This record gives sequence, C-alpha cells and structure tokens, in this order.
Amino acid sequence: MLPGTFMKLFAHSLLTLCAVLAAGAAQAAPVVHTTDFINNAERTQFNSFESIPNDGSMYTGSGAYTEGGISVQQINPSPYGIWVTYNPGSRDGNRAWYPNGGDSGYTSLSLSSGLDFGDVGFVIGSGNYSHTLAYFELWDDGALVLSGSVAHGTSFHYLGFEGGGFDTILLRDGVAGRSLHDGTHNALAIDAIEIRASQQVPEPASMALTALGLASLGVLRRKTQA
Repeated sequence: MLPGTFMKLFAHSLLTLCAVLAAGAAQAAPVVHTTDFINNAERTQFNSFESIPNDGSMYTGSGAYTEGGISVQQINPSPYGIWVTYNPGSRDGNRAWYPNGGDSGYTSLSLSSGLDFGDVGFVIGSGNYSHTLAYFELWDDGALVLSGSVAHGTSFHYLGFEGGGFDTILLRDGVAGRSLHDGTHNALAIDAIEIRASQQVPEPASMALTALGLASLGVLRRKTQA
C-alpha cells in the first residue's frame, strides 16, 4: 500500500472517532416526569420498603437499605433515625423512608449492581408544610448529568426520570432559593421506587474504541490485499 493511501485511511479513522465522540456527547438529557409513566407490568425492579427491618416504627438497620436491587441511603441522616411508618398521604403499602424530624442531608438512590438506571420513578412527600420544592441531582461516574427542582407538597406525589445515563440520584426538599447541598432543613419522604429497564447506550469512549478498531481492521485488510 502506498504511504499516501495509508495516511488517507488513517485520517478517515480519526474522523470516524471524532464523529462517534461528538454523537456520544450530544446524547439527550434524561426527561423529568411528575406523573407516573411506568406501567406496573413493565417494572423490572421495585423497592417499596416493605421488607425493611424495623421495630414497628423505626428502621433498625444501619446505612443503606436495599430491596429489589435498589439501594437507598440517607446522607447526613437524622439523629432520630429513619421513620418507616410515616405516611403524609398516598403512601404505597405499609412502609416508607423518612428522616424522623428531618435532617440537614439528602437521600441517595443507586442500584446495588453499580449499573446505570434505566427509566426510574418514585413518590415523594414532606414532613414540613413550608417545603414547596423538591431538589434533585443525577450523577454518572462522579459527573453531574442533570439538576433541578419540581413543585413539592406534603402528600406523596410522583417524580421520575426517563432515558437513563446516570447511576446515582440525590434528593431533598426545602423552601425556594435553596440548593441540594446547602445543609438547610430537609424533610423529604420517599416510597415506591420503580425501575423499567431501558436499552443501555454504550459509553462514548467504548463506542469510539470500537469504531477505531473497525477502521484499523479495514486498514490491515487493504494492506494485506495490496
């Protein structure tokens, strides 16, 4: 193969690599839902805290609680523990997750497998009537994917995210003008976490390596033929 021809093929491989990386970077952000968008029959994982160890009212375990492959953990938890029978209205079943008396932390959701979420939804409520916003952050491999807030009330109501591409969900509530990490009072309750598996899109780096590998095979094949 002539050197010039090889360089053209190599340049084409680099262009393919750049195109794949750009396509990965342009992946759409998750869609926020405030009404239930996952049919019960489509659930692939579910955590409604019904098996959570308790003494009749309080969580008797420590740290994260996992049910249905979904792990829930309170970051900077209430010193009074997690109240599992708290019901501000519209609770699912007999159990839920609520930092008794509120705390200055937030709730973290993840999959025990360590994989990214697919489509996910849950219900949230509040133990504080003045808390009118629920704040959220979606993270993937330590990078922030999406953050924002939704209108919030005392009784349980729905919040969900469609599209995947994140491995951790952070949640808290509060008054307007606050943020998830400002350390102010949080009284968020959560229940009925449902997952619908979605097709996992390969990471941009993996896609790029695959494209470069295919391009390199093409170069070797042409060189062999020459």
